Amino acid sequence: MKKAAQIHPLYILACTLSALFMLQNCYAQTDDSIATSAPVLRVSMQNGSILKQNRVLLTHIDENGHSFKNIKAFSMEYGWQMLGGQEWQQVSKYPRFGIGAQYMRFMHRDEMGHPFSLYGFYDGNFFSSKNFEVTSRLSLGLGGGFRPFAPSDYLPNDITSTRLNAFVEMGLGLAFRLNDYLYFEPAFRFTHFSNGNLKEPQKGLNVVSYAVSLRSLLEKPVAEQVKLPLSEYQHRHELLAFWAVSTRQLDFSDNNDLYHETYGMNFLMTNLHLGYNYEISRGMKLGGGVDFVYDGSNGQRDLVANGLTPSKAGVPFADKFGVSVFVGGERVIDRLSIVATLGYMVVQKRFDSSTPAFEQRLGFKYHFYRNVFAGVNVRAYRFRAAEAMEFHVGVRKFIR
Repeated sequence: MKKAAQIHPLYILACTLSALFMLQNCYAQTDDSIATSAPVLRVSMQNGSILKQNRVLLTHIDENGHSFKNIKAFSMEYGWQMLGGQEWQQVSKYPRFGIGAQYMRFMHRDEMGHPFSLYGFYDGNFFSSKNFEVTSRLSLGLGGGFRPFAPSDYLPNDITSTRLNAFVEMGLGLAFRLNDYLYFEPAFRFTHFSNGNLKEPQKGLNVVSYAVSLRSLLEKPVAEQVKLPLSEYQHRHELLAFWAVSTRQLDFSDNNDLYHETYGMNFLMTNLHLGYNYEISRGMKLGGGVDFVYDGSNGQRDLVANGLTPSKAGVPFADKFGVSVFVGGERVIDRLSIVATLGYMVVQKRFDSSTPAFEQRLGFKYHFYRNVFAGVNVRAYRFRAAEAMEFHVGVRKFIR
């Protein structure tokens, strides 16, 4: 009997943190009871192409001559337009954020199902005037409706091994004001589905698309955004540390070896992160530091290649440790920070099947207290393959 799909606690945490951020800011008022947000509604249509990346399932042509190629998607979103009255809104050029739902259909093919996603979104403004905006886009949520990997299938699905996957969408766009209430928005978007390597095999799905949207204000528009005198700002130095933990399954290689002996085995991955940031502006930090990493999966595939049975004790304990140096930045949005770093593993026992030393991290953290935070990161390599999805808690300290 097949086990029912389960929601991983990291996914629940990611959604909870996003919801807390939105609720905390959405209903916030200034000391003078100035409303800081107004509701908006958006509907969008997307047309796009699947990045095949030489994946067997995606390049396969069925009996009708169709391969995985095109998608169509429809989404509806409810959110809040920031009106000012709080410093972070003014610094961020009056962005929008909210919640949404998307249905995506793979044209002419059904082997992977058709995902339905629920997510939170943040739309920033690079430039904003009365009639025109240049915007950025970041969405994070969960996508369900996938058909998972089954070894008995004629053409096994090694793209998504779980029914539920993380949904991440980024993009750039324009907004043209049609009247006092309505905006027309053409945009480019990049969409990624993956379970963060929590269960293998999963190569992840990447889609590029263009979108056209109509955004409507649901209340009488405000002629002028609220502007308050900003407090005196001083560039600060920040020291931070966090402890991250995740489970990881062994990557399946690109030669489609779907049945090796480590299928279903979970390994612990954890790290201690020590870093430094410098505030270059009110909304941006740059910095670097070091990770002390324990990766329980390191060397396991070499046991299989040498005819040995993989086991958690099969690789010496010391060979699972490593040290990584990194540089990166944070985009600060009130209590929420979006984090991106580049790292390189400078110390680690290297096996033929070890994860590439050059790695990337993308995630977010939320400051529940001024100097205490928690969040979720995806560690990746080759800018497309998930290494692990890690939950972390940490602290920071500002120094002059």
